[in-house]
Amino acid sequence: MNAFLADPALQPLWRAVTAALDRNGLGWRGRLTLPDLTPEGRRRLGVLIETRMPATRRTVSLDAVAAGVERLTGAIFVDALGTLGHPPAGRREAALARHDAMRQRRATLDDATAAHLGDAAWVISWRDAAWTDGLFARHTADEVTTAVTRVGQVLARAGSGRSRTEVAAQLFGDAHALDTSTRLATLVTRALTARNGPVDERGAWERAGLPLDLVSAPVLTWALPVLGAGGVADAVRAMTAAGLPMQLSVLALRASPLTVASGKPVLVVENPRLVEAAAQRRLAAAVLCTNGNPTTAPSLAIVQLRSCGARLRYHGDIDAPGLAMTGRARDAGCEPFCMSAQDYRDALADASAVGVELPRDPAVAPPTPWDPALGVAFDEHRAVVHEERVMDDVLGAHAAGC
Repeated sequence: MNAFLADPALQPLWRAVTAALDRNGLGWRGRLTLPDLTPEGRRRLGVLIETRMPATRRTVSLDAVAAGVERLTGAIFVDALGTLGHPPAGRREAALARHDAMRQRRATLDDATAAHLGDAAWVISWRDAAWTDGLFARHTADEVTTAVTRVGQVLARAGSGRSRTEVAAQLFGDAHALDTSTRLATLVTRALTARNGPVDERGAWERAGLPLDLVSAPVLTWALPVLGAGGVADAVRAMTAAGLPMQLSVLALRASPLTVASGKPVLVVENPRLVEAAAQRRLAAAVLCTNGNPTTAPSLAIVQLRSCGARLRYHGDIDAPGLAMTGRARDAGCEPFCMSAQDYRDALADASAVGVELPRDPAVAPPTPWDPALGVAFDEHRAVVHEERVMDDVLGAHAAGC
């Protein structure tokens, strides 16, 4: 490198030039504000640009500096700066490249989402939240398209009843492609909760008919009056005779679907304590628990019981989530039971009579079409009546009506 340019007197100039190029771009050739230079530094700069450099001069054309450097070195300006020990980092170009890549990634996400998931409100919410939370960060455009396409493929299998690992192996050739640790599983779980409402991961997949497996998360039952012999039917009768609840897995329900006499009442409850109490009392009436929002096993049991004509009664908590679950149970063929406005008012009066202060729910009641007055009463009082508080009355009324 030209010793003339490498002289210490010009080092402040090269530092200023590099900083300006990093700030403005490698192709920038505007006017450079001069750093403090010694008289020798100014003399050398004047020789470089072939112009006198008085002490009062504060700027210089970077074009002139570049032309002088290239004349003296025979090298491209940016390369010459590197040889002088001051290589520009190209920060502006890198930032612009990152910004362009991000814009392309976002445009790809928007297009892929519209193509494979549609434009429903939940889809837009899912897409924007996933973007904001960085779930597509550092993805190429092709990777974004692939991820969204795969989310759509998994959602299309909802309701199939196949386990998550089965679906992963069938769709992607890898049984672990939808393991909890994968980004794809996170995207699908978020899509399921955005579409169907908040619940934990297992619940989201179970509720969508995509269980993590076919034997865990069974449905808890008591005294189902099953017909037939062998397998599940014999096991249910044996457990009832022993005074014990029976847990039925999806695998068991598929192998031996439930069958009861048409018109037989079965109480469907939200909380497992009611099944436990029914077993402890050897209640002469069948009870089935959804354990909150029903996952695959309780949903399948309800479908099977309904298909053979069972009379399904549903009871749950009286709060905003509980009323919403009651509405969904009603849509699934269950009849709300002990879930009227009068039942609610009676529970409030009972609590008041014994000095119990019930918890409050600030949320507005969802629609209660089986008894519109219930939603009105709940919004008026906002007092929560948990199912366990009224279970004696509910189980008693169920047994009396069997």
